Amino acid sequence: MPIDFKEMMSKMSDYELNGYIENKQNYTKEAVESAIMELKNRGKGFSEEETAEILKQFNKKKVEIEETENINLFASSSGWKKNVVTDQDAPEFYSEKAVYLFSVIFSIIFGSILMAINLRKTETKKGVFEVLGFGVLFFIIQVYILSMIPRNTIFTLMFSMVGALVLNYFFWRKYIGQDTKYRAKPIWIPLIIGIVLLAVYIFLMITLANMGIPIE
Repeated sequence: MPIDFKEMMSKMSDYELNGYIENKQNYTKEAVESAIMELKNRGKGFSEEETAEILKQFNKKKVEIEETENINLFASSSGWKKNVVTDQDAPEFYSEKAVYLFSVIFSIIFGSILMAINLRKTETKKGVFEVLGFGVLFFIIQVYILSMIPRNTIFTLMFSMVGALVLNYFFWRKYIGQDTKYRAKPIWIPLIIGIVLLAVYIFLMITLANMGIPIE
C-alpha cells in the first residue's frame, strides 16, 4: 500500500519533521516534500525559494551519489544500489543484488524464493506463484540441458546468470517497480541456509565418489 506521507507527517513533532529536512539524503523525495508542507501548514516560514533550494540540494546530493556509484567497475552493482534507502518508512526487501547473487551462487530456485518473499510484502502480493514456478521450471530446464553437454562450470554460471537477470529485470520491474525505493533486508538467514545446503550437497557428492558411484 502506498505510504500516506501527509497523514504520517501530521502526527510528527516539529523536531521530527526538521529531521527529515536536515537528513534529507536518507529519505525519499516524497517524504521530504511532505515534511516541508506539514511545517508550512503549522506556520513555519518556508518561502517558495527556500523550498526549491532544499529540493535542489536533495537532487544534487542524489546525483553526486549516483556519480560516485558509477565509478564502480561493475556497472550493474551501481544499478542495484540506486533504489536502496535508509528511510524507515520504506518497505524492506531482499535487494536486487541479493536476489542476483543468490540465484547465481546457490541456484535460481533460491533466488526465486527471495523474490517471492519480497512480493508477499507488496500491496497486491501478485506474482508470488509465478516467480516460484519460473524458478522451478528454469532449474529443471537448466539441469536437463546441462546433462546433455560435458560438465562445465562456465555454462552452469551462464545459465544461472540468465535466470537471475530475468528475476531482476522482468519480475522485479513488473511487480515491485523499477523506481520503487526500499530498505535492504539483511541476508544472514538465507546466507546461512544456502551455505548449509551447499555443504550438504558437497558432502553427498564426495561420499558418492568415495563409494565408487559415478556422478553424472
